[in-house]
Amino acid sequence: MVRKPLFRSISVAAVLSFGVSTAAQAATEIQFWHAMEAALGERVNAIADDFNKSQSDYKIVPVFKGTYDQTLAGEHRGVSQRQRAAILQVYEVGTATMMQAKKAVLSV
Repeated sequence: MVRKPLFRSISVAAVLSFGVSTAAQAATEIQFWHAMEAALGERVNAIADDFNKSQSDYKIVPVFKGTYDQTLAGEHRGVSQRQRAAILQVYEVGTATMMQAKKAVLSV
């Protein structure tokens, strides 16, 4: 039986663990639900794309959710289903409605 030197085994283990610990971490994905369609929606997507290209820690994912009412309704459903956007763009009446649910949203 041939024994390998202990040093070589430790070196291989150290290299393997180093490789695992330095693996690239994925960017934190931030869902941004909005009601912008057509040219405004394209502009929202371009702004998010520019931001995403400017750094690698976060990735903004703009999601068109329909009209303002549909976007707001989607957020209400998301609260109960625990599938919500990190950032939600709504209209004035929607903001007032969301602010009434004091623990559901944080105004930014």
